[in-house]
Amino acid sequence: MSNQGNMTSEPYDVQTGFILVGYRGLYRVGEFKGQGGYGKVAKCTKIGSQDSFAIKILTDVTSGQEEFEAMKLIQDLDPDKNNLLKLHECFPFKNVFCLVYEVLEETVYNISYEYFWDLHDIRPLVRDMCQALGALKSINVAHCDLKSDNIMLVDKESFRFKLIDFGLARKAETLTENTQIQVTPFRAPEVILGLPTDESVDMWALGMVLASLYYGYYPFSGKTEYDTIRALVQTHKWLRLNTVEEFNKMTGETAQQTDKVFYLKQMLKHDAENDDDDHSAFIDLLRRMLQIDPQRRITPSQALQHDFITMKHLSGDDKVKYATAAKEGTIVTELSESQTRASQSDNPGKRSGIR
Repeated sequence: MSNQGNMTSEPYDVQTGFILVGYRGLYRVGEFKGQGGYGKVAKCTKIGSQDSFAIKILTDVTSGQEEFEAMKLIQDLDPDKNNLLKLHECFPFKNVFCLVYEVLEETVYNISYEYFWDLHDIRPLVRDMCQALGALKSINVAHCDLKSDNIMLVDKESFRFKLIDFGLARKAETLTENTQIQVTPFRAPEVILGLPTDESVDMWALGMVLASLYYGYYPFSGKTEYDTIRALVQTHKWLRLNTVEEFNKMTGETAQQTDKVFYLKQMLKHDAENDDDDHSAFIDLLRRMLQIDPQRRITPSQALQHDFITMKHLSGDDKVKYATAAKEGTIVTELSESQTRASQSDNPGKRSGIR
């Protein structure tokens, strides 16, 4: 069976049980883990071994080649040390393109629909993502698509996270004004306004992820960029914004009038179950990530030295019990039926997941 592309126009329909021929071996297609406009992701077993891989099968060969080129930007970084997705190989097969990645457990997006996130669980995620973004920054690369479904839990035992999907990653110096990157809920203000951008757009996106996991919805969220900027204007009191009617007339888009605006100070009163000092440290870190001015926004290396990550504020004798729980996490060690989304309907005041 050849791995050379053929001349048919219809994408090859890869099914469970098929054999994919790579450069480094043969792969038997198992369970499909995801599917979208790009193609499919299947858990595959390498024939002749017990090794499993997640193979991304792209129907658009050009997109597959572009993703491979993006992965080459980070090829000199240790993927395990820096919490980055590991690529084993890529190859064309029939008229699809296959990228062979390591198998990871689950996306943060999916986890958030199963369980509540406590500060104990958010802390290792922040740490791992700041290590990943710090590594990217060291080689002047911006991910440009950081969001909750592009962060994956490696496994439940280690409770480590990795950054995935580098299809839009690029060298920071290639980011020009008016560059269209990031999806709307995670899009940094400077991107929306067409201002100069750099790697700091990823820290803004990470801040949006963290706030949504803890608070239950995206800060400054909206269906359009106008909705996002309107919320920012309302919370930060800067710029003069067109009215909804003016925006709709100029762009042809449909912005919604909404009063659902997120204020970080609201979170200071939010969860009495967490240590007050830990809660305040988290909010302070979040404020620094969601700094409007990218030049003043906290960097990955600075975030790793922040009290919320180092837990210096939890060193007192009265903090021992809480600090111990903070190191263990709750999603893996303390889950119960009462913590699932299903139980939330009986406790409407409890923190909800992303919606």
